[in-house]
Amino acid sequence: MEKKMKRRDFFNSCLGGLAGINIFFSSGKHRLSLKDSNKEGEETNVLVKVLGTAQDGGLPQIGCYCKNCLRAREDQRFSRLISSLAIIDLGEKKFFILDATPDIRIQSDIAFNRLALRKQGRKNSPHGVLLTHAHIGHYTGLMFYGYEAMSTHKLPVHCSSRMKSFLSSNGPWSQLVRLENISIHTPSLEKEFLLTPRISFTPFLVPHRNEYTDTLGFIISGEKRKLLYVPDIQSWEAWSRSIVEENRKSDVALLDGTFYSSEELPGRDLSKIGHPFIKTSLETLKNVADEGKTKIYFTHLNHTNLALDPEGEARKEVGEKGFGIASEGMEFFL
Repeated sequence: MEKKMKRRDFFNSCLGGLAGINIFFSSGKHRLSLKDSNKEGEETNVLVKVLGTAQDGGLPQIGCYCKNCLRAREDQRFSRLISSLAIIDLGEKKFFILDATPDIRIQSDIAFNRLALRKQGRKNSPHGVLLTHAHIGHYTGLMFYGYEAMSTHKLPVHCSSRMKSFLSSNGPWSQLVRLENISIHTPSLEKEFLLTPRISFTPFLVPHRNEYTDTLGFIISGEKRKLLYVPDIQSWEAWSRSIVEENRKSDVALLDGTFYSSEELPGRDLSKIGHPFIKTSLETLKNVADEGKTKIYFTHLNHTNLALDPEGEARKEVGEKGFGIASEGMEFFL
């Protein structure tokens, strides 16, 4: 009887392990098979694909069991990868990553899968990486290009001069430079830089908490359209540019939507964290949304964000005012 029980316990534990493995692979398959149902713009050879939309800590966030994090753990479809974009040239069969997040392994697969390239060999890296700044959700994925993982060779990394100095002077990032896993480029601010004959980007400074480096935003230009990307900024008023006019110059904008309102983090002074509230942006950009030329979406959503709930009042208000919440898998043809 005891032997039968041991065999049964062993069998049950194996089933439990297989179930766990199945959950892991189902999670990956869900993301790789996301339908690109939300496409913007006339189809061209250039597209930007949204790889993630969460703030640096992701959703669910480590150690947090708030309402949103609990829901994300129970329903993988509610979870969100950390904010990142793939810039893809379908004609050249090349892709570039904008912000190397801690979720880079999954996000690289999503971008690679979109190109429908033959999957073989070990070193299927992007053709370049663009970095906004040195907060954890935006650059720490670079570690997977190093000696212990993909071990790329002179992978182009485009960033600011201060970011280059930070990476070159501080380990473990300096090892990537020393071993030539990455090759750092510092394109001139406010100047257009070609990635492929069809794709260019223009970097510019934005005010933010610059503990280690400064912070960049980008305009991504394709064959016919432009996309404005500002996932992190102190406030629209602190910027030397007019956010209203910058939106009007672009066809699509993906903007800092970290917090919906001050209600989200009781007891904390959000002014010291430094992000414009979505509610504020809805008013600031009301006329741009009403004009209808520029499609405006919010990204970089904190795990507390009230607009995460697709059935909630906050999401309803965003939609009614002509804005959107960015979601993983969205595609914008440029």
